[in-house]
Amino acid sequence: MSTAAPHGPFPKNQKSGKLQLGALVFDGADLLDIMGPMRIFGEELSNLNIQINFVNASDKVVPIRTSQQVEITPHYTLANAPHMDMFFIPGGGGTRRLAKDKVLVDLIKTRVQDATWVLSVCTGAGVLAATGLIDGYNATTNKAVFEWPVSVGPNVNWVKRARWVQDGKFVSSSGVSAGIDAALYIVSELTSVANAEAVARHIEYLWHRNADKDPFADMYEYTRQ
Repeated sequence: MSTAAPHGPFPKNQKSGKLQLGALVFDGADLLDIMGPMRIFGEELSNLNIQINFVNASDKVVPIRTSQQVEITPHYTLANAPHMDMFFIPGGGGTRRLAKDKVLVDLIKTRVQDATWVLSVCTGAGVLAATGLIDGYNATTNKAVFEWPVSVGPNVNWVKRARWVQDGKFVSSSGVSAGIDAALYIVSELTSVANAEAVARHIEYLWHRNADKDPFADMYEYTRQ
């Protein structure tokens, strides 16, 4: 993984009490992008003591429909949600619309600035890049559509061969299921490696613990080296 723009380790958890996680949801979001990490964060074995809140990218608390035609009912909107310790941005076809909407991008930017930790999955990194807050940072995204986030964030140090990338408070992951690996990494950092391993065993998942090892990068010309 490139270290051209390191911004320090992932911040430790200095908060007592329940952590608030704000998971952005929107029409056209990818279901596994969202629910894979939420399965990890919501697992009792993680010992995170976390409250998961779905935050609608629209101005109404109405159900959204994922790309896989599953509806999710949010708890808040970006405008009325309380402080979120962790802010989460999934990918999916709907990210293209979000990244072009200046009003929404400004609201997302405020949430990202306010959060102690930020996780993006897949093309959610493109929405994050649109805020300008990861300019000069290392980040990665889905290898199958790598060009689009790069076009949105030309000043980001995009890492082509990475399952996930951590740079300061930001963790960005590759496509879809890679969000599970990144979420397990976050659990390991905020609690312990043992807790993350326990969660992975419990859900019968083989955790890709090496962030630099991406088996999908060679499948696509743009990220092939």
